[in-house]
Amino acid sequence: MKYLRGPLYLDITAKGLCILGAALMIFGRGGWFYAGVATVVLGVLFIGASLMSTRHLRQRGWDGTKRS
Repeated sequence: MKYLRGPLYLDITAKGLCILGAALMIFGRGGWFYAGVATVVLGVLFIGASLMSTRHLRQRGWDGTKRS
């Protein structure tokens, strides 16, 4: 379970950035809209990093044995 801590933090950060970016795009005016777009793009990149970091973990079972 200790190996899932990093991807969990990446996932929480990514979702937070996407929500913050959406709020900036909805309520922001002028340059804040573009800052919201950039924040959402950064959040999507964090989601990709989270998915890539868990890709190798899914091949193992909960007891540490490798699945076929």
